[in-house]
Parts: sequence; structure tokens; C-alpha cells
Amino acid sequence: MHTLPKNFFNWSTTVLYMTVCPVFFFVFVLVYEPLRLRPYLDMGRDLYAMNLAICFSISLVVISGLRVAFHYMKNARHLTWAHFIVWCMFEVLVASMFMSLYLGLMSRDLPFLSVLLTCVGFSYLIFIIPYVVLTLAFTIGSHREREKMLMARDEEDNSLIRFMDIYQRPKLIISPSAVLYIEARENYVMIHYMEGGRQKEFELRATMSSLEEVAARYSFVRCQRSFYVNPAHVTVLRKETGGLIFAELDIPGLPSIPVSKRYYEELSKLL
Repeated sequence: MHTLPKNFFNWSTTVLYMTVCPVFFFVFVLVYEPLRLRPYLDMGRDLYAMNLAICFSISLVVISGLRVAFHYMKNARHLTWAHFIVWCMFEVLVASMFMSLYLGLMSRDLPFLSVLLTCVGFSYLIFIIPYVVLTLAFTIGSHREREKMLMARDEEDNSLIRFMDIYQRPKLIISPSAVLYIEARENYVMIHYMEGGRQKEFELRATMSSLEEVAARYSFVRCQRSFYVNPAHVTVLRKETGGLIFAELDIPGLPSIPVSKRYYEELSKLL
């Protein structure tokens, strides 16, 4: 399983888990007043608000303490998503057990086992919402931060070409000289390139028109409606009977690239 992103150990992340989760629990129970939970908080003595406030305080203290402990595990190796999920479940379990202990001591008539099972069950049902929302938000943030770092690092080396998808995310970063030709295939483009002495293909979700700026910057030529070609790899333009024109590349085994009459003159001047 993948290693947990480093931003989950930031103090800002830690504080948000410490505060948002207990506050959400408090507001949810206060507003919706789950029917099965009401007898355990009200206790027939109109103690609903007071007991809820104390349960909120208990959850705040427990989750804060455990979340701080998790923060200091940032130097531990190989902490994965599985470890994080188990830790979150452990936080809710410990908080619910302490709340059950308090409610059990305060209650006169309710059996402790019933209090414990109800409190644990409702805690997981309610706490799962803020935990999932926060985790998704921080996961998306970590991905965006990583992409920015990769883009900043790649921009330092202008000798590389960066192929971006329709969402402007870098998907393939290679030397311009390695590109052989680019071919349109429905909603994708296929980038044919050389790596380690072998011809490879990369499927990119993009359009030919979206690659115009990149193609112009690195002197790739559009030779047909569905093709860009790297003139550095073109050895000859071959004309056939009927006026068909094909570009032959310097890599054995590659297919001939069709060249329309519209682009023939521009490409031939570069050879």
C-alpha cells in the first residue's frame, strides 16, 4: 500500500483533525438528536445538552491527544494508508469508550453494555463523515502540491518537453529529440518516442490542437490532420502514384507517416 503523504503530519492538518471532528460530532448530535441516542444523553432528567457537552469535551481531549501522538510518528518509516485508517478507527474507539464510561457512571437505569454498544456504534457513524472529508481534502492537496513540485523541478530543465493532459497535468517528460511522431486517435493522442534504444508509445488524453504550442516550440511539424512529425527523424519524403506522399523515418520498422499536400512544402524545407 502507498506511503502516507507527508502533509498528513503537518501541524495544520493535525489541528484540523483535533477540532473539526469533535465539533462536527457535537453539532450533528445537537441538531439532529438521534432517537436511539437521546435516552443515553437525556437519562430522563433533562441532561441532554449537559451530557452532550461533556461527551464533546471528552472526544476533543482524546482525539487531540492521540492526534498529537500521531504527529510525532512522522519520522517513522513506511507509514501507509492502512496504518492511518487503523489509527483513525482507534481514535474514535477510544473516544467512544471514554464517553461510554462517563455515561455509564451517570446513568441510573441503563446497562453499561447497552451504553457502550450504542455509543461506539453512533460514534463511528457520525465521526466517519468529518474523517473522510478531511482525508479526501488533504489527499487532493498533497497531489496538487506534488504536481507543483514536479512542474517547478521540470521547468528548471528547459531541454525537456512536457506533455500535458486536458487538465494541464504533466504526464510525459522526455527529450524533444526522442520524439518520433505524434498520432491522433479519437479522444487521445499517441506519442511515439525512443527510450533506451527501443521505440515506445504513450497514450495521452489530449487533442492535436492542444499540442500546437508545444509542437511549434520544439519544431515538430504537422504533416497531416492526424500527425505531427519530428523533422530530425525524417530521412526522405516519398511520393507514390496517385499523388500520395509519405515520410520515412530513420528508425527501422516504423510505419510510413502520411503527408498531405498542404504541409508538404513546409516539411520538405526542413529536410
